[in-house]
Amino acid sequence: MKKLTEIFKTFLNQRIIIAALMLIVFQSGSAFSAQDTIKLTALQDNTLYEDAAGSISNGQGKYLYSGKGSTGLIRRALVRFMLVEFLPPCSKILNVSLKMHLSGGAAANKTIELRKIKENWAEGNSDAPGLEENGTASAFFDATWKHRYYNTDLWSSAGGVYSSVSSGNATVGGPGFYTWNSTPQMVSDVQEWADNQSAAFGWLLLGDETVSSTAKRFHSSESDTVTFVPEITVIYQTSNFGIYVDSFIEGFWDGTNMIGDTIKVKLHSSVSPYAVLDSDLTFCETYGGQFCFYNAPQGNYYISVHHRNTIETWSKYPLFFVLGDNQYYTFKDSASKAYGDNEVLKFSEYCFYSGDVNQDGTIDASDVSETDNDAFSSLSGYVRTDVTGDDFVDAADVSIVDNNAFNSVSVISP
Repeated sequence: MKKLTEIFKTFLNQRIIIAALMLIVFQSGSAFSAQDTIKLTALQDNTLYEDAAGSISNGQGKYLYSGKGSTGLIRRALVRFMLVEFLPPCSKILNVSLKMHLSGGAAANKTIELRKIKENWAEGNSDAPGLEENGTASAFFDATWKHRYYNTDLWSSAGGVYSSVSSGNATVGGPGFYTWNSTPQMVSDVQEWADNQSAAFGWLLLGDETVSSTAKRFHSSESDTVTFVPEITVIYQTSNFGIYVDSFIEGFWDGTNMIGDTIKVKLHSSVSPYAVLDSDLTFCETYGGQFCFYNAPQGNYYISVHHRNTIETWSKYPLFFVLGDNQYYTFKDSASKAYGDNEVLKFSEYCFYSGDVNQDGTIDASDVSETDNDAFSSLSGYVRTDVTGDDFVDAADVSIVDNNAFNSVSVISP
């Protein structure tokens, strides 16, 4: 129920606000050019007003505050952007800047830092009067000092949960436009959001909270002046092509979910000796993962899938990639999707064989011996003999390795 509630909240908030989203895309050349630029206005923004009860917010207000107000209470602005809908798959983020317009507030120069938000939040229908410094009564779904969603879901700690590392900063003085110029951390943040919208919680604007009357007042996405709304500019590189690979690892699959881990996919020439022309590494869970290729030209390629303690597995046949293409390939529905039918059926799904802990291409006595020794020593942690992915080496791991060694499982390739 909690998961369904979270999905509903995300869906509802996006439906409410998406109509107001302004998108301007500047293309630099052909449809598959090396570099493109996108400008997006904020999807959501709000201010956290220091209040232990979480009874104050300003979801639909025209302003955002950062710093300490005249009453000595803290204000923290939240802002986030919808990226995944407007960036093509396999976008590599190169440069990021944030532009906001200051309406007023404290006159002295103050540093405003960007901090990556770590938990989901929203804006409701609250709308404070006047200059909005003190907010108004919280409405359903509002982010508050206490709540991620008023009045049900709480922040893990009051005042919002955000990174201890600054993503970027700008010195803010009097009214006008201010830009947070690109930093490696801002690029990293946006890359994470582009790759995984479920983690795209945006930035918190952290002002001077040491003394009273330091708060800065920025225009929000509800500003009457369109050019004053928060805007992010992203320069990104498009890949030549990509593929979404849907697969399971025998030991990591329990019939309901697969424990996530890093997987590499290599592109091989379709002719002997099947040279590797490109590769990509990504984190995969139950629903697979996206792999992107920036170097290989369009053409026919076998793909091979590699994991730290799993048998290398090849596609049944070469796949044809064209520029701008993003393919989908599943190994789950049939052993015949793997070259040589080299998969095992487990809980009604076809999986890559687990147990090649030394990655020599064969599951044999050496793998069994190493796993058995580590199980005897009760080894734990992220180790290669943990073929079930539960961070413990025990009888379950030994059983899988021993069974696959008995069946002489090995790599089958062209």
